[in-house]
Amino acid sequence: MKKLQLSGIAILVIILVILTGCGQQSNRETGSAVAANGGRVITDMAGRKVVVPQNIKKVYPMSPLEAVLLYTIDPDLLAGWGYHMGADQSDYILPAYRNLPVLGWINRGSTGNLEEVIKMKPDIILMADEINQANKNFADELEQLTKIPVVVLDKQMTNMAQSYEAAGTVLKREARAAELAAYCQETLGMVAEKKPLATQRKPVSVYYAEGRGGLETEPRGSWHAEIIEYVGGVNVADPGLPSSGAVGRSPVSLEQVIAWNPEVILIGYFRDGESSSYPSIMGDSAWQHIKAVQDKRVYEIPTGPFNWFDRPPAVSRLIGIRWVANLLYPDIYPFDFRAEVKRFYALFYHYQLSEKELDELAARARRK
Repeated sequence: MKKLQLSGIAILVIILVILTGCGQQSNRETGSAVAANGGRVITDMAGRKVVVPQNIKKVYPMSPLEAVLLYTIDPDLLAGWGYHMGADQSDYILPAYRNLPVLGWINRGSTGNLEEVIKMKPDIILMADEINQANKNFADELEQLTKIPVVVLDKQMTNMAQSYEAAGTVLKREARAAELAAYCQETLGMVAEKKPLATQRKPVSVYYAEGRGGLETEPRGSWHAEIIEYVGGVNVADPGLPSSGAVGRSPVSLEQVIAWNPEVILIGYFRDGESSSYPSIMGDSAWQHIKAVQDKRVYEIPTGPFNWFDRPPAVSRLIGIRWVANLLYPDIYPFDFRAEVKRFYALFYHYQLSEKELDELAARARRK
């Protein structure tokens, strides 16, 4: 009798194991598992197990970075933008998506709009950030507060291809994401191959001019200016410069810029409330003491629809990498500017640039 009882228990255990396995069966299309509630269990780039719906139709991007990524993969998934675009930016967005709602950002210490996020009922929240314990904890906390799955991607520039592949799996847009990831790999691979040639030379010195008068910058070590050194140049701004507040930019004097005497100046500015410092830098006699101005190697960073350099640190930096690399070392990084920019905009932004639009976009971005 005891043997029969034990056999019955053993059979029950086997049945439970089989049922459990069925509840977590492999999903070949996504590489994830099927959860008991019918959702998919995926592992995000932070190593977190997240249950997401089988089919995702609307995604809340936590910042402009995720919004750009979603737009490039499938704009129909995008719940809204992270900021109001100027006309000279939205002109390069497909008309159907120019007037999506502007969403509030979510970050640690600023979760005041969670009620609005919950009302929106997105299928998932997408979070791209550095992979560390603090961000893992924040993602878990956000998921508990909203009851919405939070998927974490790695925002590092050098991991763009992996982020696209991971997003493709989560969103079931694998083929499209693979196409974009291939361009990421192509661009970063180009630098990996050619940068050793640049490092054999004296590095080209670069000043990143921000703010109304061009007298704010990002020091070495700031991700905002990482493209400069990534392609083999050197950022003249010393590490440790004090920042000016929330925007993170460091004020400097013109005397300091003259002392640095950069060979190239890259100009960036916010679209909201600022204008380019290009006219003042090129027209002010005080700036004429600087080699970059004398040699007319002063370039304005294109921003339509998204900044090519740093704000936001999105996939738009891929075309920025190619552009900056060619500006600094044209013989090492050959670049068919018109063809490559058109290719990039068509592939990532679903937008066919006209010759006139390209001229307007890059009016101050090319060697004269």
